[in-house]
Amino acid sequence: MKPISLRIKLTLSFLMVALFSLALVGLFANVFLGRQFENYATARLNQTISNTVEQVTDLYVRSGERWNVSSLDETGMSLLTDGLILRVADASGTVLWDAQVHNNGMCLRILENMAQNMQSYHANFQGGYEEQSFPAVVDGTAVGTVTVGYYGPYYFSDTDLQFLSALNRLLLIAGAISLAACILVGTFLARRLAKPITDVISATGKIATGDYRERLSPKENTAELTALSHSVNSLAASLEEQESLRKRLTADVAHELRTPLTTLQSTVEAMLDGVWTPSEEHLSSCREEILRLTKLVDELGTLARYESDTLALNCVLFDLRQLAAQTAQNCESDAQKKGVSLTVSGEKTTVFADRDKIGQVIMNLLFNALKFTPKGGSISLESKTEGNQAILSVRDTGCGIAPEDLPFIFERFYRADPSRNRDTGGSGIGLAIAQAIAKAHGGEISVKSTVDEGSTFTLALPNHQHSI
Repeated sequence: MKPISLRIKLTLSFLMVALFSLALVGLFANVFLGRQFENYATARLNQTISNTVEQVTDLYVRSGERWNVSSLDETGMSLLTDGLILRVADASGTVLWDAQVHNNGMCLRILENMAQNMQSYHANFQGGYEEQSFPAVVDGTAVGTVTVGYYGPYYFSDTDLQFLSALNRLLLIAGAISLAACILVGTFLARRLAKPITDVISATGKIATGDYRERLSPKENTAELTALSHSVNSLAASLEEQESLRKRLTADVAHELRTPLTTLQSTVEAMLDGVWTPSEEHLSSCREEILRLTKLVDELGTLARYESDTLALNCVLFDLRQLAAQTAQNCESDAQKKGVSLTVSGEKTTVFADRDKIGQVIMNLLFNALKFTPKGGSISLESKTEGNQAILSVRDTGCGIAPEDLPFIFERFYRADPSRNRDTGGSGIGLAIAQAIAKAHGGEISVKSTVDEGSTFTLALPNHQHSI
């Protein structure tokens, strides 16, 4: 089965919501207006009956405080047109005028017409003939009884039904117009919502094929869609950066391997051709290059082991400042030979970590600082506690790192010095190993640097001092 497009799904969703909303609103309006009209009809009927009693009593007064049958006849026939059946009795209970006696056929037709009206309005309407009797009071004396019959509990006239029918037609027309508007708006919104997503699909398709240059320009003001576009752009930029680093890594590995292999090949070929004799000096040169290759392979294996999820840490409680002092002492002779001062300061900082591996991190950071700090410079180590972290800073007064190189210095084989001369030596894996060890402990190494002023590498580790 072929999948349905997002635009069609969104349009159908908007349409279903619109239909449901219109049906709900229509039902509510119909029920509410119906009940309101029923209340209005009941109130109108009660008011008409009250006015009828007053009108009949007024006839008694205007006739000289006596009942005039001809006036009652005129009034009663007039009330029949309004659906009211009048009966009037005097004070002794003698019936003076009764619409059912005067014109019973018309009364029956009126009641039948009202019943048909109410059945057409509501098929299950429960109604029938009802009467209410009221005393006719003049100057505080009851002069008779006025009885009003009607179809109850309320009834709708032909005019009322026409009004309700017109109202329902207007509701249907309004619903149809609203539905059409909802379809148009829904189609527009579906297209507007679907387009950024289709753009994302197109961009991710290009990314999947290896084209990382595609970037989205979000023009929508929808926060989620804008965030989605930015996420895709960030993904493309990250993959493009990783692709660049991968290519550079390949070139760097080739360079690191080519130098010792070329030296070995040249030396061995020279000895095979008889140009050089297999002397101790030449064999030592070969051995040195082999050791370089071995060290490179060992470092790569170490990095892979540290970056694995199964790295075993032999954690103990120790003072980070004391470990930094011991490591600095081991590097003291190298610092003196280069003419660089080396100092350790700070407070006692207790951490729960693998002491040997953290020592290797400090050693790598110190060796890196020594490489790029010239004669007369200085390197300082400082430990402290900040919140729930143990901090060790290694600060040097070396050549610094260019801003464009800062984001990549922890990548394997990455070196800001493209010449890779032996003065700055190394394979470019030391900082990657240090970062891998820090992350294995739940920490991180960060760096701040200014060209020609120096760099500061900061090791931050979780401080478990209070929970041990």
